[in-house]
Amino acid sequence: LLGTKRIGHGFAALKHPVVLEEIKKRQVCIELNPISNQVLKLVQDFRNHPGAFYFSDNYPVVVSSDDPSFWCASPLSHDFFVAFMGLASARADIRLLKQLALNSIEYSSMEGVEKDAARQKWTSAWNEFVQESLKTVPAEF
Repeated sequence: LLGTKRIGHGFAALKHPVVLEEIKKRQVCIELNPISNQVLKLVQDFRNHPGAFYFSDNYPVVVSSDDPSFWCASPLSHDFFVAFMGLASARADIRLLKQLALNSIEYSSMEGVEKDAARQKWTSAWNEFVQESLKTVPAEF
């Protein structure tokens, strides 16, 4: 793995158990690009996407649109939707979305103070989102 911090797509890693073990041990992040993978015909059914395995076995993953300018893929929320609805377990909930967003910061190229500031800003926005969302839940729920 030569000191890498991220691996794009992760399709080939599934065929190499020793590599998978090292990825998990070293906490190397795997970039999931579900829409790009389907457009490129790497996967037809998202339930067969390698991301489903990575989610189920708790590998560190991030969601990416893979060359968004080439695919005219905007916004990233489409890939998040597919990852959540098509790759994640039926038991997945908002905690997975939160972790995916935090992983985007944790496994980014930012370092030190910049990463801490991004994490703090995101956490503040997340907490506000949750509080505002809770206001819309009926009291009897």
